Amino acid sequence: MQSILQYRRLHHRDLDTQSRQIAHERQHEGKDSSSTIEVTANGDDSTSPREWSTLHRTRAAAIVWLLVFSQGWVSTCDSEATKPAGLAYHVSETSQTLATALFMIGLSTGALIAGPVSETVGRNPVYLGSTVLLLVFTLGAALAPNFGAQVAFRFLSGVASSPTLSVYGGTLADLFSDEERKAIWPVFATAPLLGPVLAPFAGGWIVQNYEWRWTLWVGLIFAGFSFLLALLFLPETFGPELLRWKAQHLRQVTGNHNYMAPIESAEPLQKRLTTNAARPITFFTTEPIVMALGFYLVLVFLINFSFLNGFEFIFTQTYSLSTGLTSLDFLSIALGILLDVALTPLYNRLANRVHRKNCRAFVKRKHSNPPDSSSSDSLAPTTDNDNPQTAAPPELALLRAAIAAPFLPTSLFWLAWTNYANISPASGYIATLVFGYAFSALFISSYQYIISSYEVHSSSALASVTLARYFVGGGMIVATRPMYQGIGVHWVLSLLGVLAAVLVPVPWVLVRYGDSVRRRSKFASSPEDD
Repeated sequence: MQSILQYRRLHHRDLDTQSRQIAHERQHEGKDSSSTIEVTANGDDSTSPREWSTLHRTRAAAIVWLLVFSQGWVSTCDSEATKPAGLAYHVSETSQTLATALFMIGLSTGALIAGPVSETVGRNPVYLGSTVLLLVFTLGAALAPNFGAQVAFRFLSGVASSPTLSVYGGTLADLFSDEERKAIWPVFATAPLLGPVLAPFAGGWIVQNYEWRWTLWVGLIFAGFSFLLALLFLPETFGPELLRWKAQHLRQVTGNHNYMAPIESAEPLQKRLTTNAARPITFFTTEPIVMALGFYLVLVFLINFSFLNGFEFIFTQTYSLSTGLTSLDFLSIALGILLDVALTPLYNRLANRVHRKNCRAFVKRKHSNPPDSSSSDSLAPTTDNDNPQTAAPPELALLRAAIAAPFLPTSLFWLAWTNYANISPASGYIATLVFGYAFSALFISSYQYIISSYEVHSSSALASVTLARYFVGGGMIVATRPMYQGIGVHWVLSLLGVLAAVLVPVPWVLVRYGDSVRRRSKFASSPEDD
């Protein structure tokens, strides 16, 4: 609804200065002139989302945040209902975990087309269309008469939810500059982190006090509310699509059909969809940044899903806690996520200090030595003018991950060897808080780096990573239960801790050498672009 009103306002407004000038200059050529007139934003705030008022941009970002949060909630809303749902459908608890696992695999499947489609037809059709499907399939899962129907609807729900959970980073890139995103992204990124964590927390108490299907009904109500807000108030933010609207407006007003937006004059729609649909796979197999961070995040999410799906063994069985009390561990993780976000000003202060230090060193080297194009320092200012302070490199975003990375194995080893009945469960709650802090920092900084590096193609880049991490995560949901049953809590968490320890140097390596990685990228920004 909001994007329709936005489209109508653009269509019925007067021509902007650029449009009037072009129309006047082309008048003598006649309407049948064969030369294409490329339409640009030219300072027109209606087609430049970053020029919108702060209030307008913040409102749009908040609506998208709620969409992502609610759909993240739906992804794990029934995870605490494994036992009662299994009894209702006469299947084992391990089999019942397929409901959540297939949702995750559905997320990875939908990511193949989510980002590219949003970069072809705009963000809003993707958000609204996919959310309608999510509501329908979640309703089907809530009413499913048997196990087969339930897991099928949960898989389809995952496919439908994937576009929103894949594209939201692109919306942030549409609305805010790189400098603005440094402050906004950590808050924005809590949506896909808090949703899947708070849903099991609420689900534990729902299952304990109500019929298990209410976990799905609550998720459906929440997602439906966010859909209504988006339908009524969310504007289109994809700049190339807004320029296409502007070109249509100019063709209608002037009668000159040579006005073309860049997205129209490039390729036919069908060919663009075909080309863009292959982009996530292309990114993951050819883009060095996506390959490096994608593999890293796959392992991080493998650890995450293996850890979260062991709470029944870690807390319920060790301490004989109820389902509701066990779900408090998810609240601890949520508090860890919020702790990481609260530390954002300190991270930014550190990044600014490092940047100023490197700026001074850069200027000193520039005036004392001839330029050396072969040198590669990721933290050097990405500019070749005398004012390097204006171009902080994207790698500074990874300082957050570099600082937090050691806390991931620390939390896992801590929980592994304090998980005894004679040790207070409070120790485990604190360990999960530390885990939440570390996981949040790794996720936020990695995604911020990808968004800053890929800008307009960030949705496809994020979709590539989403595909891989949710596919692996879905598999681990099913695999972890036999692991905990087979070798026990202590050794499963220790193995995860060892893997996390091996990954600790990765952010530091990317901080140091990320610049040279970006230089080899076809789609990412590089120092030469800045």
